[in-house]
Amino acid sequence: MSDEQRAIIVQLLEAIRNELQHEDGHTSQIIVSYIGLILEYVSRFYAQQLSTSNTMTNDLLQRFENLLKRYYADGEYLRQGLPSVKYCAQNLFLSPNYFGDLIKQLTGDTASNAIRRFVMQRARNLLISGSSISETAEQLGFDYPQHFTRMFKKYYQVPPSAYKKNN
Repeated sequence: MSDEQRAIIVQLLEAIRNELQHEDGHTSQIIVSYIGLILEYVSRFYAQQLSTSNTMTNDLLQRFENLLKRYYADGEYLRQGLPSVKYCAQNLFLSPNYFGDLIKQLTGDTASNAIRRFVMQRARNLLISGSSISETAEQLGFDYPQHFTRMFKKYYQVPPSAYKKNN
């Protein structure tokens, strides 16, 4: 939040405090109006944060992709299974909701779908390079090969066994 934005919110909170000291028949309606105004400003400020510059967009998306690559390179999938939105948000120092909103704003897709897309592209590359379905499932962090097979089929419309044969 910028200093200017903070000043606006503080000014409105001070107006509420002053209104509480002059209670009369109009006090509650005036306070409700101030609270509504605060909520409108907060909504505006949040929308402004989501409309980021291209540099910030590219930086966040690059850090997100690097985080997913490191997740697998460092063997984090062995400890935590598939990467989650919560994990990515925490490691990018964002709240999960804000991270999800940013990814949706920047890519037009949900954060969980972006993670799934990364995992499925990695799966495809592992299968093409000769890994078995079980090895691929294990290397991606799936608890069961059947879960991997279902997700792969849903994503690519063919089971990994058919994909493996055709490539």
